[in-house]
Amino acid sequence: MKRVMVPGVFDVFHIGHLNYLKRASEAGDYLVVAVQEDRAVEKAKGTAMVTPLPERIALIEEIRFVDEVVSYIEVFQGELLASLRIDVFACGEEYGHDPMFPDQVRTIEFCKAHRIEVFRIPRTNHVSSTKIRSRLKAFWASRAAKEEDAPAGVTVLGSFQGDQAKIIAETRREADLILSVIKDAKDRSLLDMGCGDGRLLAELAPFFRKSTGVEYIDELLDLARKRTQNFSDKIELLSSDVTEFLAPRTFDVFLLSGIVVCLDDVQLEQFLNNIDRMMDESSRCLVRNSVGLEKRINIVNQFSPKLGDTYTGYYRTVAEIESKFLRHGWHCKDRFQLYQHCPDTAIWWFEFSR
Repeated sequence: MKRVMVPGVFDVFHIGHLNYLKRASEAGDYLVVAVQEDRAVEKAKGTAMVTPLPERIALIEEIRFVDEVVSYIEVFQGELLASLRIDVFACGEEYGHDPMFPDQVRTIEFCKAHRIEVFRIPRTNHVSSTKIRSRLKAFWASRAAKEEDAPAGVTVLGSFQGDQAKIIAETRREADLILSVIKDAKDRSLLDMGCGDGRLLAELAPFFRKSTGVEYIDELLDLARKRTQNFSDKIELLSSDVTEFLAPRTFDVFLLSGIVVCLDDVQLEQFLNNIDRMMDESSRCLVRNSVGLEKRINIVNQFSPKLGDTYTGYYRTVAEIESKFLRHGWHCKDRFQLYQHCPDTAIWWFEFSR
């Protein structure tokens, strides 16, 4: 059994602490968490603890992947590591690199001298998305099953109170808007990232030279194939997570309709990095996205009475969306609100160019 020890203060326990301990637990079979006691921390930092040691220990003991919790005073961990027969010392990526903290340097040297593996944990500033993505996949699969009740499109969520005629009209309006921007569509290639059930792709494919749709929900991709079967010679439909999709060619037009709201900040950055590698200086990026009107709204696995299900979405502000694309070299040529579907969110349109 590989025994792991990870030290820390863990005052005002937060998601960064949880991610830190979870990563430490992945380094072996048995996790010991060492919590520094109040007096030592207060002496070092010059401020009183918010959460006293007994409460910090009690919180950490309740975490399912933590096997044992001990407390310590001295920063140097050598004697504690030896006493607990530790095989792996888990620590932050910056631990032991700063000569201003010599006891940390001594601890790393002790590990090297006693053949204790040092497992470094990178700093994380986001919520781990594995479980969220799994739930999101289940959510959209359940939406795809409702095709008979929503033939105009199962990916438009609660817009227009489910009025199919209004959804059809809005789909055509958005398709006309795209074609008015891309006037030479017959000479252009289109990449629809997160094409869903093919709601827009079916309207646009006849006008573009070649269209590619990417979707990782198989049930939605099956619906997209049905919608676009009359144009199968001009459409390529691929099963892939958009954050991982990277084609060995460039595209003229990128369509991001409703996908940005589904990605957390880390996923969005990876997504935009991949787009950077599939574009050229004449490429355009067209974004239809739900935004937070007054401030950013994060919804994680929240139950919606309207949808009768839980869902996740990151409703960034207009300014935040623009800044994300600006950092990747895109220039916002146009933006405006398409319609407002909730009191504090609305659907906006963005046109980006290089």
